[in-house]
Amino acid sequence: MIERLAKVWDDPANRAKLLWRLWIVSTGFTLFGFAVMFYLVLFPHH
Repeated sequence: MIERLAKVWDDPANRAKLLWRLWIVSTGFTLFGFAVMFYLVLFPHH
């Protein structure tokens, strides 16, 4: 697993692809988290 990651990391094009995917995933999680928070704050369902 680590060796495969190191091989991918050595190639600049693959490194860019990997960072792009990590960025999309982290941004998606952040947006999802904020959406859930806004939903819970704006629509209290007691």
